Amino acid sequence: MMKNFIFFDKEKVPTKVPVISIKKMFSEPKLYIPKIKGTNKPNINKPWHIWYYYRNPFTGAMDKIIEKRGLNRVKTITERKRIGNALKKARLRLLQEGYSPFEEKQEEILDKKSYTISEALELALNEKNKVWAEKTRHGNSSMYNIFVKWITEKKLANKDIDQLTKRHIIIFLNHISDTSSNTTRNNFKRLISSLLSQLVADDILSYNFVKDIPSLKAKPEKNQPFTILQLEAIKNYLVKNDKYLYQYMKFVIYALMRPVEICRLKVKDIDLQNNTILFAETKTERANILIIEPLKEVFQKMTLENYNADDFLFTKKEIPGKWEVKKESSKNEFFSRRFKKLKDDIGKEINLNDNHSIYSARHTAAKILFTSFKKQGLTDLQAKHRLMTITRHKSLSGLENYLRDIGASLPDDYTENYTVIF
Repeated sequence: MMKNFIFFDKEKVPTKVPVISIKKMFSEPKLYIPKIKGTNKPNINKPWHIWYYYRNPFTGAMDKIIEKRGLNRVKTITERKRIGNALKKARLRLLQEGYSPFEEKQEEILDKKSYTISEALELALNEKNKVWAEKTRHGNSSMYNIFVKWITEKKLANKDIDQLTKRHIIIFLNHISDTSSNTTRNNFKRLISSLLSQLVADDILSYNFVKDIPSLKAKPEKNQPFTILQLEAIKNYLVKNDKYLYQYMKFVIYALMRPVEICRLKVKDIDLQNNTILFAETKTERANILIIEPLKEVFQKMTLENYNADDFLFTKKEIPGKWEVKKESSKNEFFSRRFKKLKDDIGKEINLNDNHSIYSARHTAAKILFTSFKKQGLTDLQAKHRLMTITRHKSLSGLENYLRDIGASLPDDYTENYTVIF
């Protein structure tokens, strides 16, 4: 007996079995760590984030997702790496469990804390003050107050930070330009951009639009060297009227020290046996300066052996001792005020202008030394190399720019090269 068989129509059986393609929904999250330019070192001052791709449920495209989740509020590299890697692993686990960043977006909008413009700016300033140097904090404080005052006058202070626009900043900068130089206007722009970058890093703003506002061309104002006649008149005035400032300025002339460096000097920094000064170029870097004979005479008159090693060399009491201040810059200002009195008394008589200051004496000394080296027969390059050890410039190009700025690097007389008389 024949068994029942089921026969299929050959033409109706598909020759290819369709395979259902399951599209990948997401990529593995990664931690983005910005680097300090020219190095492989992590940059703590730029925003970090985790990133991954997720398939957009509306378009089907793989969209890049960036998440910070407060990561940039952590202020050490080690901790930020630890938290960033933990966040990366946690996000991967959630993605594997079916998490969708697109479903969360509406919830984020509802949960996100809102800040007024004044609150957000104050928050950014407080964060920036943690990393800015004292001098920077002091300079930015007055500009910040002017900006906030304008924001208040325009009734913007209590509006949500998201309502601050590029147009607002442009109007403010134009207002500054009406009464100030391009340099001042650019400084305000730089400050506001820095604050908004901080708000981006803290996930309060999504973009710093101030970066798109162009800076104006500005020629920076620089200290101008004294002429020999001006320097002689300054010396005569100080010998008669302010011997302490005269003593102070000898450090600028004979050691080419900057005012801030002089104010940091302590008794223990002076080594008269080896004729050297160990001084702080910055708060973290120290260097040595040779004590030449005219300066050694100054130290001998100061009788440093009678003072404690940690006493400051210069103080408002006009002798070595303690000098505690809230802002280091106030020490410089103490001597600047004394120099201003000199300018008030004889400035017009000897043609001093706003670009003349105590610092001008350093430029004068550098110019005198460079000219003297050339007269001794040194080539231009030899003279610059010798001067570099005195001015402490880090590179030859830096010194060359400096010499051009102060008018010291001039060509030799080229009269004989003319073949016609005009």
